[in-house]
Amino acid sequence: MTMTSHQTTFDHEFAGSGQPVGYLLMRLHRALRAMMDDTLRPHGFTTPQVAVMFALGRKSGLSTADLARLAFVTPQAMGEVLAGLEAKGFVIRRHHDSHGRIQPAELTATGMEARNLCHDVLERAERHMLSDLSTDERRMLGSTLERCLEGLDDPADAAVRDSSTRLRARPLKVQAES
Repeated sequence: MTMTSHQTTFDHEFAGSGQPVGYLLMRLHRALRAMMDDTLRPHGFTTPQVAVMFALGRKSGLSTADLARLAFVTPQAMGEVLAGLEAKGFVIRRHHDSHGRIQPAELTATGMEARNLCHDVLERAERHMLSDLSTDERRMLGSTLERCLEGLDDPADAAVRDSSTRLRARPLKVQAES
């Protein structure tokens, strides 16, 4: 029996390090998330808690389901996150006027102070991550990542993708209240 080597050829090369961009993004996400967790832990916060405080700082009255999507956790896990924030006095939930089970969440004044503290802590961590990039490179990175996100949501590609493969935990676009 004769063995033949089979070499797969690709129609493109991976830029930079030769690794797929998606793989590099996953590695970056894991490293950034670990840094965020390590940076927030001494202050008594988790990344999902901070995601909730940031979201509620932009738009008050979001539901548990909305917040779960924004924080990339399940609604059940978000219930626990909100309970922890309520116990600390950072969030209050009220019963919805017309929907008995929905409890819109709001930041308290103490919650807004905690959100500001977390913002400052995470801003320092992000500056550290981007410290080797010039101002122009930072701007370009941000706009390039935005374009990549837009490319994933391109309606022209919808026929190519099965709807079940689309991102299930896509964050909501939350506009600041006017």
